[in-house]
Amino acid sequence: MQRARALTGLLALTVAQTATAQAIVSSPRPDKVAITVYRSEGSTLNLNWLQGFAMVSESRRVSLPAGEVDLRFEGVTAGIIPQSAIVTGLGNSLVEKNRDAMLLSPGTLIASLLGQRVHLKRTNKATGKVVEQDVVLRSGPNGVVLQTAEGFEALRCSGMNETIRAAEVPPILSPRPTLSSRLRLARPIDATVTLTYLTNNFDWRAHYVGTLAPDGRSMSLFAWLTMANGDDTSLAGAEAMAVAGRLNRERVDVPDPEVRPITLDCWPSGTTSDIDEDESYDYPPPPAPPPPPMAPSPRSRGWRRVSW
Repeated sequence: MQRARALTGLLALTVAQTATAQAIVSSPRPDKVAITVYRSEGSTLNLNWLQGFAMVSESRRVSLPAGEVDLRFEGVTAGIIPQSAIVTGLGNSLVEKNRDAMLLSPGTLIASLLGQRVHLKRTNKATGKVVEQDVVLRSGPNGVVLQTAEGFEALRCSGMNETIRAAEVPPILSPRPTLSSRLRLARPIDATVTLTYLTNNFDWRAHYVGTLAPDGRSMSLFAWLTMANGDDTSLAGAEAMAVAGRLNRERVDVPDPEVRPITLDCWPSGTTSDIDEDESYDYPPPPAPPPPPMAPSPRSRGWRRVSW
């Protein structure tokens, strides 16, 4: 009995440690944003192809538990360069930082729910009758296979309108661009964290108008600045600055986030072996081909008969 209690206590401790190791804290939006935009050297501003970049600094208030924590900064720019990200305000607790590669899409949702139960809704196109049941996702997204009480079947191959619904979105999927930081904390803390990173797809340009005084000895200068943001994140209300000049910057490759489509392929419902032999003769045979044309006479070819 004591051995059983010891094992039960060990199991409870293991579960608690696992839950702590998988703690996820999401910061949905920054409290304050500042952005500095740098020009693309040697090129003019093209709104369809922005080649400049920017440095974004975000301030966020977070509450974190002790232990292993996955802190998720939601709402960063889509063009973020993860290698450039710096997180301050947490001491030496930072272990790792990554941009989440899997954005929420139909394909990534299917892939993250493999082996789990989802709700299937079928609607008969002719009668409008709706049938609902729970099924298990067995493969996807390149060909979605469901397991029902009757067996296995492919999604949308029954001839009826079919949709599947999940109870919740897995935490590994992000509806918006997200940067994840893995932390190791000795105690719970409430902190103001600053996230600073470089991001692509920005640019700026300036226009100037000079008005000469009547005496020709002075001039008033008027200028306005145009800043372009080609990112999906608007950064509304951000404090903005523009910097000119040449920077010693090394370009790095930024992989695109993974957005998967769903592939639905169904075999034809009928085959040639299903056709009765008698049905193959219901149609009259095709007409015979026309006779070949006659060869032209020698005279029509421009030949001349010669006597020997």
